Amino acid sequence: MRLDSKLPHLPIWGEAGRIPGNTGKSKSDVMNIDKSLTMEDVFTKYPGIWDKSTDELGDLRGNDYMVWDQEMEHGYAEETYSDVPLLIPFLSPGSDRCVILCPGGAYLTKSMDSEGQEVAEFLNAAGISAFVLWYRSYPYRAPLMYLDAQRAVRYVRFHAAEYGLDAHKIGLAGFSAGGNLAGVEALCFRDEPVDWPGYTPDEVDAVDGRPDALGLIYPAVSMHGDKITAVIGGRDLYEDPERREAFADRYDLRTHVQSGDAPAFLCACADDFVVPPPFLVELQQSYAKAGVSCELHLFPYGGHGFGACIPRQVGPFAPPDLTACRQWKELFCTWVNGVFDGKLNG
Repeated sequence: MRLDSKLPHLPIWGEAGRIPGNTGKSKSDVMNIDKSLTMEDVFTKYPGIWDKSTDELGDLRGNDYMVWDQEMEHGYAEETYSDVPLLIPFLSPGSDRCVILCPGGAYLTKSMDSEGQEVAEFLNAAGISAFVLWYRSYPYRAPLMYLDAQRAVRYVRFHAAEYGLDAHKIGLAGFSAGGNLAGVEALCFRDEPVDWPGYTPDEVDAVDGRPDALGLIYPAVSMHGDKITAVIGGRDLYEDPERREAFADRYDLRTHVQSGDAPAFLCACADDFVVPPPFLVELQQSYAKAGVSCELHLFPYGGHGFGACIPRQVGPFAPPDLTACRQWKELFCTWVNGVFDGKLNG
């Protein structure tokens, strides 16, 4: 979905013609958009990646329709490979710190409200500026979405003085697939140079792409056994077991934590049936082995997709009672301010 058009929208790659991976060709090379469908059809007739009863992908037209409806018709995506990744700033006057937010949506869509603007607003109330990232997703393939996240960190750091920010107080936080995005950016891509055919680096690319704090909220820690690999890797990759496993290994957060990484904040709910909570515990153990500060909260209930914990905006996988998980907001604000104030070290 689009946020208010009156809010500033900052294209992170600069001129549209220099965005790596944009070809201008039609997305119909991958997508089968049936505009006669409804959102009910998406989950009942053509669930695609949402169907956990089988490993078969089946008919993905429901997923394609969701992308068309939420990203193209009512979002920022184009029907061609011409999407322009952007940041929407929510600045807290006088704040020298910020968190870049990566909304989730299975790499199909983005919850720009409950995992974007609503989170930015409670961060602002805690004296923390925020930037909501709209990144490229399906039918774009990896690593383009990860390059968008890395560019977002570099963009904010490059322009930090313009926003009154300390260039060493830039956090990155993500939710669900956005948590995978943030985690892969911080732990797998780090400060690697942009390696894309025909792309010429600019002065923003020379800036450090690593965040100073990392928040992962009910993140997709691993893509092993998850149909999300078909979304960002393609059907052909998903249906090749060897390639699928290698792809999941490349982006598995549990195996990429290193000494010196930014402190991390992890949280999820024990009744989350979308992403396995045990993976989060294993990730925390990886941080402990590397000697990196990591705070983990596993709430007894709250499901998946609770976001800013505003009942009218929670997704279809979160229960109406968010009492247990609502406290993550205060916990996160206390934690990230502690990181920025030097009370926690990686």
